[in-house]
Amino acid sequence: MRRLALMVGAALAVLGGPAASAAMDDHMHGAADTAAGPTVAIQFLAFTPPKLDVLAGDTVRWSNGSIRFHTVTAVDGSFGSPRLVVNDSYSHQFQAPGTVPYYCSLHPVMRGEIDVHNVLLTAPSEPGAPGRPYVLNGRSALPAGSAVSLEADEGSGFHPAGNATVEADGTFTTEIVPTTSATYRAVVGGETSPAVELLVLDRKLAVSAVGRGHRARVTARVTPASHGAPVVLQLRMPQHFGWWPVARAKLDHASRARFSLRLRHRYPARVVLTLRDGATTLAVSRTLHLGPR
Repeated sequence: MRRLALMVGAALAVLGGPAASAAMDDHMHGAADTAAGPTVAIQFLAFTPPKLDVLAGDTVRWSNGSIRFHTVTAVDGSFGSPRLVVNDSYSHQFQAPGTVPYYCSLHPVMRGEIDVHNVLLTAPSEPGAPGRPYVLNGRSALPAGSAVSLEADEGSGFHPAGNATVEADGTFTTEIVPTTSATYRAVVGGETSPAVELLVLDRKLAVSAVGRGHRARVTARVTPASHGAPVVLQLRMPQHFGWWPVARAKLDHASRARFSLRLRHRYPARVVLTLRDGATTLAVSRTLHLGPR
């Protein structure tokens, strides 16, 4: 029965859909394409996301998760998929900057848009902290060595915020020190990326400790709530010439983390809230003293 359904789907794809018009188009039947790159989900009556920003040269993959037949058809006729059955996928590479609207030829109410750029700034995945370094990165289709200007808008217009250089692989990275939440964009060769927002929170890290003999238990709580953020317990150890990480945890749904440890000696201790890289500090607790007296 499954083999028959696949054969029928293949026949409909051949008879009913527009042919792919670009050499880089790809239609996969049955198993979904797992290649990395921007993706759009085809649902019962919608493309998700309906609007997608990509870099020139990127290949976008559409995957049909609906039981309905669908197509991916450019409004200008520059590309088009055959009819896609459930779990079918279709890919198309976008070479030139511009706005490319598309639709489903079987359900014209389904509309989508691909916006192709020569520079993209990656949207921050987590908040920063005022006065603390934060790394922004992005990609450009322009030549390696091209100068990148980062600009920030805190509510009164964009102004210079940093500089970077396009690397051989097309990526660029720069470190900023934000003071408040702002919108950022990258400018390369006179072309501007879509803006992204960096949320900056002034987070507070409270700690408490209980201990008996060589055992100690430390509780840390972060406000405003930062579920899933990493925290590191550090001890000031003379043999390591400063603060040394001894335990790591992630904040729970109550924005708390607990550490239990056994110490032979007494040490100053503190908890540090970091970005997901585990290294960039966002907030530091007061200093405690743990271990036997």
